[in-house]
Amino acid sequence: MIRPATPEDLPLLVDIWLRASCQAHDFIPAEFWEARAEEMARDYLPSAEVHVLDVGDRVIGFAALDGDHLEALFVDPGVQSYGHGTRLMAHAMEHHASITLRVYSRNVRAVSFYLRLGFQACGEREDPRTGERETLMRWTRQQGSA
Repeated sequence: MIRPATPEDLPLLVDIWLRASCQAHDFIPAEFWEARAEEMARDYLPSAEVHVLDVGDRVIGFAALDGDHLEALFVDPGVQSYGHGTRLMAHAMEHHASITLRVYSRNVRAVSFYLRLGFQACGEREDPRTGERETLMRWTRQQGSA
C-alpha cells in the first residue's frame, strides 16, 4: 500500500535513505551521507510531499517530491529489484503531468531505471556539494494518457 508519510515514519525513512545512499553512491564517502542524516530528518523530508510503500505493515521505500520535482526515491537495499521503486514512481506519475529529477551520472543503475520509465536526459550539471556530475531528467505524460 502506498500512503502519505507520517512524522512517526521519519526515523525509518532516514535509515532507508542512508543505507540506500551509501550503497547506490559508493563513489561518495559514506561520511558525506552520515553527516546529512539529521538535516534529512529535520528539514528535507518534512518539507516534501512524501509517500511511503508499506508491504506487510513494514515501510520499505519512499518517494519525496517538491511540486513536480522528485527529490528522493529510495527503497530498502534488502528488498530492491522487486519492482518497489517502479510502484512508487507509477504512483507519482499518476498524480503529476510531468516530473523532473537529478540523479548522479555515475549511478548507472538509477539512470537506466528512469530511462526505462520514460524519462529523458535533458542536461547535466555538477553537484556543488560533492563535485559529482548529475544527469537532469524529465518525464511528461503523453497527451491522451492517464
